[in-house]
Amino acid sequence: MEEYIKTGSKAMKNVFWIFVIAFALLFIHNKPKGFDTIYFTLAFPILIYIVYYLHVRLFPLGEIQFIILTSFLTEMGLIMIYRVAPDLLIKQIVWIGIGFTLYFISSYFSKHYDWLYKLKYGELIYLGITMVLIASTLIFGKEIGGAKNWLTFDGIYVQPAETAKIIYILFLAKYLSSKREAKDIVILGIITLIIVGIFALEKDLGMAFLFYVTTLLMIFVVTSNFLYTAIGLGALVVGGIISYFLFWHVRVRIEAWLNPWMDVPGKTYQIVQSLFAIAAGGFFGTGLGMGHPEYIPVVASDFIFSAICEEFGLLGAVAIILVYFVIMYRGIKVALAAKDEFGALIAIGLTSMFSLQVFTIIGGVIKFIPLTGVTLPFVSYGGSSMVMSFVTLGMLNGIVLKEDEEEDAQLKPQY
Repeated sequence: MEEYIKTGSKAMKNVFWIFVIAFALLFIHNKPKGFDTIYFTLAFPILIYIVYYLHVRLFPLGEIQFIILTSFLTEMGLIMIYRVAPDLLIKQIVWIGIGFTLYFISSYFSKHYDWLYKLKYGELIYLGITMVLIASTLIFGKEIGGAKNWLTFDGIYVQPAETAKIIYILFLAKYLSSKREAKDIVILGIITLIIVGIFALEKDLGMAFLFYVTTLLMIFVVTSNFLYTAIGLGALVVGGIISYFLFWHVRVRIEAWLNPWMDVPGKTYQIVQSLFAIAAGGFFGTGLGMGHPEYIPVVASDFIFSAICEEFGLLGAVAIILVYFVIMYRGIKVALAAKDEFGALIAIGLTSMFSLQVFTIIGGVIKFIPLTGVTLPFVSYGGSSMVMSFVTLGMLNGIVLKEDEEEDAQLKPQY
């Protein structure tokens, strides 16, 4: 255990020095906007060390890798946010602080997830909450960036779909733990299509994709039935074709994906600027502060990966992707180690949703798939996504704690 903590401490020191050197370069190059920026910047490395220390003391049997990996990702996000939109830096640090707090809270309560399975009418409750959350923006939401997926409260913007993702995973885990017959899968398919339909009306293609494909993956994990997967993928293709002809925004996204040069000053400006930035970075990048990521619209949120590619190059981008692969690997390991099926399904569902989100946004900005408006977890600017990403890893950590504490209790001598 001591060697394990020592290795983690060395990793945190590396994270600390990357952050300090990067911000020192940016302060020299751009000059800080007031002393508040400097104070909050210095607060971040202190924050991650406190979080690391608390994790070692409170959850010595937990997944300390989650703290190390998320610290690296959040610091990369902060570096690029200060680079392209310094006014957002302080808000992002506050969201990260809230996220770390909720990580610990969700870790503690997720150790006792048995009650979530035993809850009477749990499936209906989880499904009902999910429907209310995603439908709330359809009725009361505000359209931002082409999608009607935000609620506003006195200037604070909240995306209910981010919370709905986790509640929906609880529904899927509870439902598929006991219902696997063909009729049950058909019912689940209908429910999923209704949810996807609501997202389509809100023009939130990213969330529609995440919910649909996560459901498909969990059905395959539970049933190992390739027929269900084939039918699901076929329905995805058919739905995409129908959406292309029914919705103008879908048509624009797909046409921009197929031919980004058709209207560079207009419809395809974002993706073209993203591709220019990635190409300009090459293998080693233009250097921090030496590129022009500010030319990309919405660069602090949707296109932050393009900014990283430009100034840190292919090597920096690959480093980010590898960190996400490690998180995905740890999530799958949590699922495989879970002693009960409900916990395993929660873990695989959360890992799938998280991994698909990473794939969707990175694939979109590099023009591998049509662009959708989801954020890059822990890196992009945003409150709802940041907080719920921390809750996701907190729940995975809680499942690990439950299993490890039970094993530890069994190994203790009985008197």
